[in-house]
Amino acid sequence: MKVAVDAMGGDYAPHEIVKGAVEAAREFGVTAVLVGDESAINGELSRYRQGPPFAYEVVPTTQVVTFHDHPSEALRTRKDSSLYRAIQLVAEGRSDAIVSAGNTGAQMAISLFVLGRLPGLLRPGLITAVPSLTGEPSYFIDMGAAADCVPENILQFARMGQEYCKIVTGKDAPTVGLLNIGEEPEKGSRQMIETHKLLAAKVPEFIGNVEPKDVFRRAADVVVSDGFTGNIFTKTLESTAEALFGMMKVALSSSLKGKIGGALTHGDLHIVKDKLDYSQYGGVPLLGLKGISIVCHGRSDATAIYHAIRVARNVSDQGLVTRLEALWQ
Repeated sequence: MKVAVDAMGGDYAPHEIVKGAVEAAREFGVTAVLVGDESAINGELSRYRQGPPFAYEVVPTTQVVTFHDHPSEALRTRKDSSLYRAIQLVAEGRSDAIVSAGNTGAQMAISLFVLGRLPGLLRPGLITAVPSLTGEPSYFIDMGAAADCVPENILQFARMGQEYCKIVTGKDAPTVGLLNIGEEPEKGSRQMIETHKLLAAKVPEFIGNVEPKDVFRRAADVVVSDGFTGNIFTKTLESTAEALFGMMKVALSSSLKGKIGGALTHGDLHIVKDKLDYSQYGGVPLLGLKGISIVCHGRSDATAIYHAIRVARNVSDQGLVTRLEALWQ
């Protein structure tokens, strides 16, 4: 299997990107197709001449999509960028998936234009794992691919989320919950009320509305939302986790008692922190395309890229695109 990696995308590119790709290539036996500045990539690869062998290719490009570039501008004027060419490799059949920690909006726009959406799909959606108190994550879609939604979009997110959940958990009939401000069917905006009715009629495994607190209690295997709400939800989760551990670090270092307590609980706190660490989940797939496009956090380090390539390999092996396509045939 070949995975195209946008070597120039992300805050820590190309160093951390290449490092993660090399580690994944060695561990999973995939070929890392590193796309970007040839000189910079080869300079990073020189660090790994010693050690276990790994399969790789370098595809040189002359442009980079930055975080400041508007998605439409990147689509029109950055056709020799590392991001555009990496996605194009998938469309041409020269790679099985693309992984990038670069400009998310640009990746979604270029992926949609170059790869195309599956027949019958209205809008693609981003799905991610959300940690829970049970120790088993739930799966949340959409986390920002489609900010403006109609109920039919959210219905399609639910079906794609169920299929993805089947792949990663092996469950035959994952349950679905609708993120809302209350459990009652009549709660929420007019759009959410209509969406509730549609899901109740079309999805046998629909359990009704779930509030944010219920997501962490794993009230449903799959939680669906419009992309605007979902993006706020996931960013709030991430920032809250970072702030919480930052405050705990300050508190535990402010006194002798705190330092003793911190030393005694250090291992347990790291277990919790790892469960909330986005790098352990790697990237998230953009569901609904005629190809596999894995979106990573802009601050992804080597560990996150390693896990993103693991996700790409797993969903490719499980025939993700074919299984999603069958939902509307």
